[in-house]
Amino acid sequence: MRFIIPMLLVFALPGSPRTAPDAPFSLTIVPTFNNGDGRIEMADKGARDFYVVLTNVSDKSQVAWETWNGWGYQGVSFELTTSNGSKILISKRQQDFTRNGPSTFLIPPGEHQIYAVKLDKSWEARPMVPKANETSIALKAIYEVPSTPEAGQYKVWVGHLESRSYNFVLRQW
Repeated sequence: MRFIIPMLLVFALPGSPRTAPDAPFSLTIVPTFNNGDGRIEMADKGARDFYVVLTNVSDKSQVAWETWNGWGYQGVSFELTTSNGSKILISKRQQDFTRNGPSTFLIPPGEHQIYAVKLDKSWEARPMVPKANETSIALKAIYEVPSTPEAGQYKVWVGHLESRSYNFVLRQW
C-alpha cells in the first residue's frame, strides 16, 4: 500500500481542486487509464476501478467515515457533464444495511484516504447517461458528509467538497 498511494498521485491530472473555505481536505480523481486523455469506464459488469483521493491538507489528523456503513456509504458521488452541457449526478444506490454501526478512518496530516470506484450496477445516474461506446465528458468528484449526532460524537468533518472538473473519455458497455 505504501507504493500504491504515491503512484496514484503521480497519475492524477494537474490542477487545483475546489474546496470549501475551511475544508481540511482536497479531492482529486485518478482515471482508469491516462494516455493523455484520461479514461474511466461504466458497465454493469467488468468496469475497471478508478480512484478518488481525499487528502488531508490540514496540520491536524482528520476523521472520515468508512464506506461500509450507512454514514460513509454515499459520501462520494460525481457530477458528470456531457459534451452538450447536460449535468448528471452519479451516486451509490440506496441499500439496506443488515449490520450498521459508525466506524471511522483516521487521516494524518498530508496523508490520504483512497476510494476505489467501479461504476457498475451499484451506482445510479440521474438522469441516465446517454449510451455511447466512448464519449467526452467532464467529471467532478463530490465528497459530502451531513451533520448527524454520530458525526459530532466521532468528530468527523462535516461539509461539502468538490474536486476540479476533469476532462475524460467515458467508455460504456
